[in-house]
Amino acid sequence: MQQVVAIVNHKGGVGKTTSAVNIAACWGEMGKRVLVIDLDPQGSASLSFGIADDGNALLHALQQTTALPFLSTTARGVDLVPAGHGLAEARQRFVGTVGGELLMRCLKHTEGQWDFVIVDCPPSLGILTINALKASAHVVIPVEANYLSFSGLSQMIQAVNTFQSQRNPVLSVRGIIPCRAQARRRIHGEFLAMMEKLLPGGIGPMVRENVSLAEAPSSGLPVVLYYPNSNGAYDYRRVAQWLLERLAL
Repeated sequence: MQQVVAIVNHKGGVGKTTSAVNIAACWGEMGKRVLVIDLDPQGSASLSFGIADDGNALLHALQQTTALPFLSTTARGVDLVPAGHGLAEARQRFVGTVGGELLMRCLKHTEGQWDFVIVDCPPSLGILTINALKASAHVVIPVEANYLSFSGLSQMIQAVNTFQSQRNPVLSVRGIIPCRAQARRRIHGEFLAMMEKLLPGGIGPMVRENVSLAEAPSSGLPVVLYYPNSNGAYDYRRVAQWLLERLAL
C-alpha cells in the first residue's frame, strides 16, 4: 500500500513544486516507485518533467471518480499525473464534503505499483488542496528561510492540525523543508531555531540557494538529472533520505 504525501504551502514561490519534483526523482534514484500528482492548475510540476498538459484528463477523472491518468517520466521510477489550466474549473465544480474526497476515491481506482504518491498542491487552501489533505497521511511543508515566512508557516501547521481533527485523523505534518537558504547568514540559523520550536525534530536538511534549481525546470528535468553534481542535487538527496527515515517512524 503506497504512502501518500501532500506537499503544501498556501504561499507561492517557496520551493513547493521544486521539492515535490526533486524528492520524487531522488526516491526514484534510490529504487523507489513514485507517482507524482500535479494538482496545481499552473501545471508547474508537469512542466518540470518536460510535460505540457491542459489538465482536462485529470479534471474528467475527478468528475467521474475514475482512475487517474498517469504517464511515465524521464526520471527513473517516477510516473506523473499531469495538470494544466483546465483543472482550475475544479474550484467551481467541486464543493462540500464529497467534493473534497474525489482524489482519494480516484486513487482507489488507480492501479500501479508505487511505494509513494506525492501530491503537489496549489498555493492555496482551496478545494484542490483539501482533496490532497483528505487523500494523504503525511504533509511536508517547504518554506523559504526568512522571517516573513514564519507566521505563514505557523498558520499552515494549524490549518493541517485542524483538518486532521475534523476530516482526516491519520494526517500529520511530517516535515518542514527550509528552502533557498544561505547557511552562512546568521538570520537563517535563527529562523531554523524558530521552526524547531514549531515542529520539534521535524526540520529537514536545508536546501541552499542554487542556480541549478532555478534552471532545471526549463530543461524539463529534475535537478538530479539536469546537473547531478550540483549543490541543489546534493541537498535534495539529503532531504529525500531524511524524509524516508521520517516516514518510516
